[in-house]
Amino acid sequence: MHNPLDSFSYHINWKSRGHHPGQHKSGQRGMGMEFAGHSNLLDYPDPRRIDIRQTIRDPLEQVHVRIFNQRSATPVIIMTDLSSSMGYGLKKTKFEVSSEIAEIITNSVTAKSDALGFIGFNDKINSEWLAPLSYKPYRTKLLVEKLKKYKSKNSSHAGLMKISDMLAKDRTLIFLISDFHMPIGDIEEALTSLVKHQVVPIVLWNKSEFDNLPKFGLLNIEDAETGKESTLFLREKITKKIKADFKARKKLLKDTFLKYNFPPFFVEDDFKSLEMTNYFNEYFYA
Repeated sequence: MHNPLDSFSYHINWKSRGHHPGQHKSGQRGMGMEFAGHSNLLDYPDPRRIDIRQTIRDPLEQVHVRIFNQRSATPVIIMTDLSSSMGYGLKKTKFEVSSEIAEIITNSVTAKSDALGFIGFNDKINSEWLAPLSYKPYRTKLLVEKLKKYKSKNSSHAGLMKISDMLAKDRTLIFLISDFHMPIGDIEEALTSLVKHQVVPIVLWNKSEFDNLPKFGLLNIEDAETGKESTLFLREKITKKIKADFKARKKLLKDTFLKYNFPPFFVEDDFKSLEMTNYFNEYFYA
């Protein structure tokens, strides 16, 4: 069962430009512990930081002070796919699982004192699915809860290609939650527009889509983004092909995301916070 206090540990591998105090390395001068060099007392009038040894060595007899960088916050955005394919699921829809993941991300970001926002997309980006960056992300929490019961019919993912227009100028950590059942060309177009940021693609699949399929029988299939229904007669050859296609798709997605230096995180039914912590330790060097 989902733990409402669940969270994971994450970090960034660039220096934050944020002025708000936080837990990430930054280039902002402040009261942190990261030594950044020396300056003279006139430029940085803080007598508490006087370096006696450096001052004595200076032939020009200037008074030197140590300069330190503070730890700063960084902007974080949850992006969630609201297209029809995300309505699939047996025990839980992908919308429900997305909501659970988004709640865990919210817990994690709040614990880090980072600013958090939310963007939902399908055919377009609707204002009712937008939450601005905030250090008290009340609006984001409302949308995460709303996502749990969301139903979508005959909607596509086209809004993903316009999502970069909604982002702040500063480099942002983006958790992009989707099943990515869309053309690779569309994914590449979206990722190209997001290269100045750091994207964590959370690929949300349901094992019943490709695993534990019956060897024989009729299977009703609905195209998630057009609503058209068809009946597929399953036999062992087709079952094997479905599994092989999903395996090939997984490799294609991995190769595509890595081309942009955005390693994917695959979720098949259950999201495990420890695995996400390990993901950041592996790919994001502090």
